[in-house]
Amino acid sequence: MSYPPQQGPYGNHYQQRGHGYPYPGQEPYGYPPRKRNTGLIVGLVVGAVLLLGGGALTLVLVLSGEDGPSQDPRQFAASYVTAVNERDPEALVALSCSLGESDGQYAIREFTEQRVEVTLSEEPAMESGRDVAFWLDVTRGDPQGGEPPQRRYRLLLMNETDRWCALLGAGGMPS
Repeated sequence: MSYPPQQGPYGNHYQQRGHGYPYPGQEPYGYPPRKRNTGLIVGLVVGAVLLLGGGALTLVLVLSGEDGPSQDPRQFAASYVTAVNERDPEALVALSCSLGESDGQYAIREFTEQRVEVTLSEEPAMESGRDVAFWLDVTRGDPQGGEPPQRRYRLLLMNETDRWCALLGAGGMPS
């Protein structure tokens, strides 16, 4: 007795494959293979991370209250005048490009002994590249060595690593 051909899940078991019947695990003929979206997904994730990171960095820079070059140089010069007139060694050192703590304390002692008072001149600032200069009128209540009681100094401000700083001598006066 003969039995009819067995039908399996992929059609006639005895029929040759390749005529519309795929091997197990293959796509049927007539359908394109599935495309993978891995590259697109990775690209979108990286783009989102960069966008969020850039936004966060911009927000931090905008909200940070640093005395950077965005600060008006005239305001920075006025801060120097205030530090000298109020005898504030910490502020003097913070405004300086190179003064150390002991230099700031020495300068304030000298300013106090000589009764130094500083005013910022109204004359326009001089600019050369990244540097800005202002005129300071300095009055000494106790001039030493026959110095005139009032002198004019040039306060040079430098844009150093995205912040203003004053170029001062060891005595805290503009060099």
